[in-house]
Amino acid sequence: MTKKVLHVFGIMNRGGAELRTLSTLQSMRSKGVEYEFVVLSGQKGVLDQQINELGSKVHYCALGLTFLFRFASLLRRGKYDVIHSHVSLVSGLMLFIAWLCSVKIRIAHFRSTNDVENPNVVRRLRDKFLRKLILIFAHHIAGVCKAALDAFWHFDWQSDPRFKVIYNGFVQQDVELQQNFWQQYIPNLDSKKIILNVSRMHEQKNHPRLIEIFCSYCEQNQDAVLVLVGKEDPEIKAHLLSLSKLSNAHSQIFYLGEQSNVLPFMAHANVMLFPSKWEGLPGAVLESASIGTPVLASDIPGVLEIAEQLPIVKHLSLNRDNTEWLTMLNFILSNPPEREKAKLEFRQSVFQLEFNVKQLYVLYT
Repeated sequence: MTKKVLHVFGIMNRGGAELRTLSTLQSMRSKGVEYEFVVLSGQKGVLDQQINELGSKVHYCALGLTFLFRFASLLRRGKYDVIHSHVSLVSGLMLFIAWLCSVKIRIAHFRSTNDVENPNVVRRLRDKFLRKLILIFAHHIAGVCKAALDAFWHFDWQSDPRFKVIYNGFVQQDVELQQNFWQQYIPNLDSKKIILNVSRMHEQKNHPRLIEIFCSYCEQNQDAVLVLVGKEDPEIKAHLLSLSKLSNAHSQIFYLGEQSNVLPFMAHANVMLFPSKWEGLPGAVLESASIGTPVLASDIPGVLEIAEQLPIVKHLSLNRDNTEWLTMLNFILSNPPEREKAKLEFRQSVFQLEFNVKQLYVLYT
């Protein structure tokens, strides 16, 4: 008998939570679990077409005065067995409405370690109320890493059996190496090393610090370029361009925008540089590690949990100055890892798609 799961997101764009959920769709279907998606922005996302091509659906239900009635109507029409909500504490409202509509299994999934800093009184009261709703109406409360649950639940959540850490899973892919891969993107590259960053332009991704570190690198070395892959933000990009123009690194930085498949870029890079301010479980770090490309990332909690199992992931505090980041970066570039060994370590880790699917299937059934 088929189980129907409704996933709740803000919009279906290329975010880590959205991509990782979509990656489990086919495996779940083979187990008799069907996915549908509802987006609370009411807006179309770049993944919508792919979802439709996979035989699933995206429902548009924007938050507003009549949201409760429209969302309840969707739940009743869809006759879902499971609601799986990925919208942080707002999941409390989703699960409450699902309870009113007799949805049998209700899941809140926390995907980030970032809660609002210094919230005002109204926000604190709102969050307290939403946490209460989750604790009352959730059958399962999942976190993408331990730190994600620590960030939102300030008590011994590990003693409550409803709380579960479910690491994102990845299919480890073989990428065919091409001798002139970068020539189509960066003419006259010669034999320069590639320092790569894969992330959308957003405050959390800390692109200004990324540029600062690379500019400092270029003051000592002229043997590398920095390549940025990810959705661009005009304001942030303008700021990055102004930063780089203050040094001689401007001509060594290349912006390639959003790419549908980032693995070839990672496979042909020498190192991934990832100084994010906060993350849940950073997918770009795991993807890079899965194909044997070393990572130098900030020591945020999600990265530390990855590094416990994958030695190819190195980390430094953002409080360390650029000199220390350069020392580590130079060490990695001068001592390339054994990529096949790193791939084997990934294969033996918990970050496999198959393991992720098994954990989710238990929740759904």
